[in-house]
Amino acid sequence: MEDQYVRVTFPTRRKVWVDERPTGFTNRVFQLETGTHVFHLGEPPDYTPEQQEVLVTGTIPGEPMVIAFQPLAADPGEG
Repeated sequence: MEDQYVRVTFPTRRKVWVDERPTGFTNRVFQLETGTHVFHLGEPPDYTPEQQEVLVTGTIPGEPMVIAFQPLAADPGEG
């Protein structure tokens, strides 16, 4: 298997979970093996989407695959 390069983006630093294992941190490039992986940011689940299943292939160190998560919008009915 070839090494691939991924950068998971989020406005703050969060631990990135890949295939249910802590693998790296948001906004930093890290390596994975080629293949389909499931990404999420763990607890608290205050982000969207809840998880992403992505085929990671065809990357190089200077051009990682970018996987983006966003904060959940505040519920205007709260407060």
